[in-house]
Amino acid sequence: MNEEEFTEFMRKNRRSEGTIKSCIAFMKRFEEYLAKHKDKNLEKAVPSDIKDFALWGEKELKSINSYLWAIHRYYEFKSNDEMRRAATELRRREIEKKRRKRTPLNLKRIKDVVPEHVEKLASLGILNTKQILEAGRTRKEREELSRKTNIPLEYILELVKLADITRISDIKGAKGRLLYEADVDTIEKLSKFTPKELRKKLIKVNEEKKILKRPPTLIETTYWVEQANKLPRIAEY
Repeated sequence: MNEEEFTEFMRKNRRSEGTIKSCIAFMKRFEEYLAKHKDKNLEKAVPSDIKDFALWGEKELKSINSYLWAIHRYYEFKSNDEMRRAATELRRREIEKKRRKRTPLNLKRIKDVVPEHVEKLASLGILNTKQILEAGRTRKEREELSRKTNIPLEYILELVKLADITRISDIKGAKGRLLYEADVDTIEKLSKFTPKELRKKLIKVNEEKKILKRPPTLIETTYWVEQANKLPRIAEY
């Protein structure tokens, strides 16, 4: 692996020095695996090698997703689309498996929530995104919740929308807030975007509001749009 050229590629893609360092370390581990278990190097690897590495890594490594992300980046750098796609697909499957086991996000972890409102909801046993979705699925239910808590109806609606968006895996507090501020505040709206259009919009809003340190990648927005088109519609707006 040519670390110098790979590092320069990552810098051009505006990756932090810490991310670059981690990515190289992950690739060295994959390189070691190939040499030891496959008797080959990075240039001779094939998609099945990535799959075997992922299976091996489930027992031997802390987070296989990070390694798959690094492998994707490396083969993007090498212009090897077959290997890049293989790493991306495996990573998507891993993310999907985690999504099914995912714990609902605590409302306190949503960026820029009003603490007093979250406390009032907590007094009713509404602590996380799953619970606010269940309690405020329809307008009538939101109106009732607003009456019980004395929280403005528009804020109840905001929380329900933010909770709905976080059903998409890897969207948490800050990313959900970015989508909301970009007026992509429902699964329905998100599903109508192309990944490129969505990323362009989010970059613009993020430049204005400084919500994330870096805007979502095209890989991320592609995955979000795909999920939005598969997820059932739960809330009524």
